Amino acid sequence: MDRDTGDRTLVTKLHRRLGFGLAAGQLDAALARGVAAEADRLTDPDRTGVPAAPDPWRDGELGFERSENVARVNTAIAGWLDRMLTTPRPGEERLVWFWHGHFVSSAGKVRAALTMVNQIRTFQRLGTGAFDRLVRAVTVDPAMLDYLDGRTSTAKATNENYSRELLELFTLGRGNYTEADVANGAKALTGWTVTIADGNAASFVKARHDPTVRAYLGATASDVDSVVARVVAHPALPGFVAGEWCRAVLGPEVEQAAVDRVAEAYRASGLEGRTLVRAVAAELLAGTDGGPIVLEPVRWLVAAQRATGATLAPAVRLGLLRSMGQIPLRPPNVSGWPDGDAWLDTAVVVGRFNAAVALAGATPRTSAALQAADADALARALGLPGSFGELTRRQLERSAGAAERLTLALASPEFLLA
Repeated sequence: MDRDTGDRTLVTKLHRRLGFGLAAGQLDAALARGVAAEADRLTDPDRTGVPAAPDPWRDGELGFERSENVARVNTAIAGWLDRMLTTPRPGEERLVWFWHGHFVSSAGKVRAALTMVNQIRTFQRLGTGAFDRLVRAVTVDPAMLDYLDGRTSTAKATNENYSRELLELFTLGRGNYTEADVANGAKALTGWTVTIADGNAASFVKARHDPTVRAYLGATASDVDSVVARVVAHPALPGFVAGEWCRAVLGPEVEQAAVDRVAEAYRASGLEGRTLVRAVAAELLAGTDGGPIVLEPVRWLVAAQRATGATLAPAVRLGLLRSMGQIPLRPPNVSGWPDGDAWLDTAVVVGRFNAAVALAGATPRTSAALQAADADALARALGLPGSFGELTRRQLERSAGAAERLTLALASPEFLLA
């Protein structure tokens, strides 16, 4: 592999795995900056002078009231998708998307659009910083208190939902805690509720709290701060969080040695999110690869829009995502969305092909993706690391015109797999 080909492979892989793919015309500029510089722009935009993305939401359009909430949630979703599409900092927004699927809440239960938006803002504000601050904020976040029933948990009627998921799904993983830890953690977390009259703010009501000091994760805890302190001090946490992120970016079959290296860097940094991102980027640049990643519908659609310049009306875009089985702010359960082969289901494939048809039809005629003279030029226009395989090339050669060729390319395995 010559240097130019190798650089293109690395730059496009960085953007497709640590971002949302390259926008039309960005590949040449990225290659001119160089692989290392491009990795820095993705993983540390403050240091490299990349401007911040504007907040895409207007609070007055969303509100905490539950009337007309479906329409307001859809407005919130449109705003976030627009931000993914246009942000000059796709690496940061990619991490926000990861946290949304990790610390799961859903508008299906949290029936106030602005409450969900504020949780996403928390991920945007704290996601690259210290993990203890992020966990603490999530624990008393109104959306999470609503979604996992913390708002109704009291000393006399304790709900263990959040306490369990905090340990099992969010921080440590199965086998690293006991049922007593779940029960005692739930007691320590009582007293937090959500007051809609105060703008859906979280508040601590001392009379609802159980202050008893109890055994927890090998030490003791009696309130939210001591629970968070015990969780982030647990030796299993760096490996668990690093493993989740490594599988999301490096691939589902990533070797344990690579996860261990990332986990150690993460631990040594004091569990800083920025270090987690940079450590995984370093693994990508070093050639670590855990196999192909099937882009879930949201990232696939955003990557396709970025590459083609296609514009879709919010209602059309939302309908396409619904047909593919994934809508932001609406994960199906506390485990989040599935990954991998789940997105190769027949119904999803049909939905994705229909989306590719819509995208090709909405792509400007001047787009390089429509002007491409051959398969190699089309692959480059779409920001792919290489060209298309033989089967896809034959299909492209048989296509009736530029729009059909683009449809086939967007629906191809080469575009779907990062």
